[in-house]
Amino acid sequence: MAKFTDALRGYAFEIMKREQFVCCYCGLDGKECFQNWLQMTWEHLLPKGHPNRDDPRFITCACNFCNVADNRYFDQTQKRGIELDGLTPAELIGLRKEFVYRTRNAYHEFWLEQV
Repeated sequence: MAKFTDALRGYAFEIMKREQFVCCYCGLDGKECFQNWLQMTWEHLLPKGHPNRDDPRFITCACNFCNVADNRYFDQTQKRGIELDGLTPAELIGLRKEFVYRTRNAYHEFWLEQV
């Protein structure tokens, strides 16, 4: 088998496979169709510089939109009063989900009104 250097077929494939190619935030199923699979990426649950950032337990699967929906999340954790240390991956996803959904909902409202 060829060695791939991209996320979908290479370095993130095992993480996405473990998560059954489902976005941890919105539930988009990458197995449902090719177009969905193309949207899948991996999601670091901890910020750059954190000692556990690259531990596979703290990396999950997310669709492209949810991955970047709150792209200032880690920059804003202190201001928002969010402490990341000592939390499980599920707890980290739960904390961020609120902010991801806030952004998704704003985009949905825009779509309903403008598109």
